[in-house]
Parts: sequence; C-alpha cells; structure tokens
Amino acid sequence: MASTGTPISGRMITGDQNPEEQNPEEQFFYEFIFRLFKENKVEIATAITKPFPFFMGLRDRGFIPEQMYEHFQEACTNLVPVDRVVYDALSELEKKFDKTILDALFSRANLKAYPDLLHVCRNFQNGNYNFQQLLGVQVHFIH
Repeated sequence: MASTGTPISGRMITGDQNPEEQNPEEQFFYEFIFRLFKENKVEIATAITKPFPFFMGLRDRGFIPEQMYEHFQEACTNLVPVDRVVYDALSELEKKFDKTILDALFSRANLKAYPDLLHVCRNFQNGNYNFQQLLGVQVHFIH
C-alpha cells in the first residue's frame, strides 16, 4: 500500500518487505516498533473517540474486510464503548502488523479527527523513544 505522506512515514525503515527479509538492524527495529504498537494499544484505543474516520479508513485501505467493518460498526451502534471496539480492531491489525498499518493509523484524517492520537504518534516518531539510542545501532530512515 502506498504511503499517504503521514507524519510517521518519513521516519520508518525502508521497505514493506517481510520481516524475515530485512537485515538484522531493520528486523530489530521492526520488532521494536511492533512492541510499541502492542504496548500502546490502550492509549491508541482511548484516543479514538468515534467510529469515523478510523474504521472507514481501515476498510478502504483493505486492512479489514467489509464483514469485519460491519461488525465493528454494529458493535458501536449497540452501545459497546468505541474505545473497546477500537481495541478489538487494533488486536486484529496486530495479527498482520507492518509499516502500512502505522501509516493508516496515523493518517492526516485520523490525526485531525482524534487530536489525542497525535501524542501517541509523536511517541512513535521521536518523542519518548529515541530509536538509535535504544537500539544501539544506526537506523536508516527514509525521507
């Protein structure tokens, strides 16, 4: 999937390749970002306060099928708290995690609709996590 010029895009490692095909530095970085995603699912879920545009964006980009989209929409309609439904969606995304999921999650539309999501995005970008220091290696970012 193509990058949409989101803030996270300029900071991610190159390639949408399978993690096993990455060099050791890229593999370590991928695993680190995946861990951050898992550890921040609650923060992400609580930042997303309404179904639109989050679920529509996931469906439109092919991250969730129409049936799953409808299930999530129905759950929100049936008064399941939105943050709980979002957490369930993030758990589904975790199963097929890659860079493009972060691009979709931190898209301009989502950051505009959910201002609290910007804080989490900054954590991934550069705020609370200095990747090069934590990894002890030189990580090559695309610009």
